Amino acid sequence: MAHTLPSSDQSSDQDKWDSGGLECKGQLLIKIVMRNRLTALVVDGDTTCWVLEQELLHSYGVQTLGVDNSRDAVDLIASDAEFNLIIIEKILPVLNGLAVTRQICEIGVRCKMLEVTACSRESERQAFLAIGVDVFIERPLDPEHLVPILRELDGQ
Repeated sequence: MAHTLPSSDQSSDQDKWDSGGLECKGQLLIKIVMRNRLTALVVDGDTTCWVLEQELLHSYGVQTLGVDNSRDAVDLIASDAEFNLIIIEKILPVLNGLAVTRQICEIGVRCKMLEVTACSRESERQAFLAIGVDVFIERPLDPEHLVPILRELDGQ
């Protein structure tokens, strides 16, 4: 079967995605989420940030669970809870983000991990990436960072 490029009046889903149309992006993400039933764990000691991150994920149809400290996150992961995405803040009660990420990786979790922080240096970014974090970004978590991650999870 021959592959054809869309004409100028017809566009593929990828073209619609790249054009920046928010409505189309939302429709495509809903298809992704419904097909894969994506889930995320949000680990953040700042209640405001925790709620905002969960609301952003909910707006794309992602089911979320949030915890406000590292101990609860490790306990949850150790109880065999499974997530497609784990979002971890660097500054947390009990253990810092680096220590909790290391523990989660040692448990054997193999999902997408995203480190979100308001204060970052290159050495910190490298440390997180070295222990298993897939993406390290400065706050805020926004659609420009989240959408590509959700699209990547669609391929799983």
